[in-house]
Parts: sequence; C-alpha cells; structure tokens
Amino acid sequence: MFGYYLDLALRSLKRNRILTVLMVAAIGLGIGASMTMLTVLHVMTADPIPDRSAQLFYPQLDPRDKDASDKEPPEQMTWRDAMALVEARKGAHQAAMTGGQVTVVPPQGASGAFFANARYSTADFFAMFEVPFLAGSGWTAEEDQKSARVAVIPGELATKLYGTTQAVGRTLRLGKYDFRVMGVLAPWHPVPHFYDLAMGKYAEPEQVYLPLQTAIELKLSTMGNISCWGGGGFPDDGDLRHADNCSWIQSWVQLDTPAQVTAYREFLQDYSREQAKLGRNAREPNFRRRDGPAWLDHKRVVPGGVQLQALLALASCWSAWSTR
Repeated sequence: MFGYYLDLALRSLKRNRILTVLMVAAIGLGIGASMTMLTVLHVMTADPIPDRSAQLFYPQLDPRDKDASDKEPPEQMTWRDAMALVEARKGAHQAAMTGGQVTVVPPQGASGAFFANARYSTADFFAMFEVPFLAGSGWTAEEDQKSARVAVIPGELATKLYGTTQAVGRTLRLGKYDFRVMGVLAPWHPVPHFYDLAMGKYAEPEQVYLPLQTAIELKLSTMGNISCWGGGGFPDDGDLRHADNCSWIQSWVQLDTPAQVTAYREFLQDYSREQAKLGRNAREPNFRRRDGPAWLDHKRVVPGGVQLQALLALASCWSAWSTR
C-alpha cells in the first residue's frame, strides 16, 4: 500500500516539475529561516546562570529629591549606598561593581601595550556568579578594603602574556602600576552580559578583574553610565565616591530563601527611611529588588522584533507546507 501511494506522489510531482521545485525551495527556505530564528531566540533568551538566577537580585534605591518625575528608581547606585549594602551583608553574597578600561603592558615592554576592558568589583563577585577558575582564586573582602594590588585574569590573557595559564603569582603591569595575579579564569562567557547591561547586553566578558576600592583609589578609567541629579555634577576632585547625587555603581545580592528575600525587602525599606532622616532620600521609600530573570525582562534584553521575526519565520514555513 505504501508503494502505491509513493508511486502516485512521484507521478504527481513529475507532472508539475517547476511547481514542485518551487514548493520544495519554499519549504526549505521556511525551515531554514525558522531554525535560524529559533536558534537566535534561544541564545538571546538563555538563562546565564540557570541554577542560581532566581536567587540573584538587583536592588535599586532612590536617593533623589522630590522633584524627580520618574517613579522608577535609578538603575545604579551612589557609592555610599552601594557600599552600605555590601557592608550590611544581608545576603549569602553581595557585590558592588563597575566597568573600566586598563592599559595592559606585556612583560616584554611597553611597545606591545594594549587596552583591555576591566571589571572593578568587591570580593563576592566570583562566588556569587559562579565564575570558574583554572588556578588560584579571587581576592578577599579584607584585601578589597585594604586596596590590595591584586588581579584576576582569564586563561586566554594569561597565555598571551606569559605563555601559560599557570600565571598565579606573576606580575601584571597595568599602565604605571604593578598587580599580583591571584587567579586565572577558565572560559566564562555568560549570555546575556546580565551583571552589567550598561556595557552591552551581549558584551564580551572582561579581560582584567580588580578590587573596586583599588581601582577607584588609583583613579583607573571607568566605563558605563553615570546619572547625576539635583543640579550637581562631578566633585571637584573627580572622585565619584564623594558624589551623593550621582549613581554609577551596580549592586547585586544573593538571597537563597524566601525568608531572606522578605528580610531584604524590609532592610531596603528601613535603610531608605534612615537615609531620609539623615537628609537624603527626600521622597517616600522607593526601591526595587528584582531577581535575575525579572531584571532581564525589565531591561527588555530580548528585542520584541526578534520574537516577531521568529513567529513570522514559523508562519512562513507552515504556510509553504500547508499549500504544498
């Protein structure tokens, strides 16, 4: 019976060869476009830390005056607020960070120097985001507070500079400063670049990681968005740690249980009220603490156009198949 129907199908195809070729091509293009768009959609909507993203939260505080029209708090924090949240240690891990750029000077001399994107962060960055190490480790909170001149680099950069990934203890020259390599990372490329979307939603991971306090004290170049309000701007000395009217630091916290999530909300509310009593936060407590997936959704990391194109590709494929 199957052979009979197959014979009928082949005869039908031979009678309309041009139409058959066009239909096969249309179905093929539809399947190809559909698979391409579904692959793109899958990559763009992937969970960068699938086993922990629901425990990672991006808190926001609102230290602006009452004249601010936007009800959504600033996406970043002032130095004072970010450090207060880190020092409060209300979660399993907490980190404050910003992006930067450094000049890497190879061991052979300044003639081969090049720019590299950097991440300036407090100590919990690596543990909280499950950053894998080939050798060594990140710095400690004590080293961060003491502005230790230590660094973590990926294996790719270690090989480029020293010819090996076994670079722990080596000297890393950044501009005019020397740092000691504490750790070498295994390949790590979270997609999207969720922990700092200001650097690009699908940006490449940084090449150099430094303690936040160290980078700021040495006045290393920072990168990212800076938002100021209240008629003020940069402080005279250029040190944004002294600018309570400028937000430029990202903050993350890991909350492992519902009880911790509830307690952290109460902490943010109490902290906002306390700052109001000190003359900051002129408005009623206005804060957010979105988890990882909610933060990516809030930032619309996946453009609506990509989802629409995927639907159109599937519709085109189905249309070609149904009219065969």
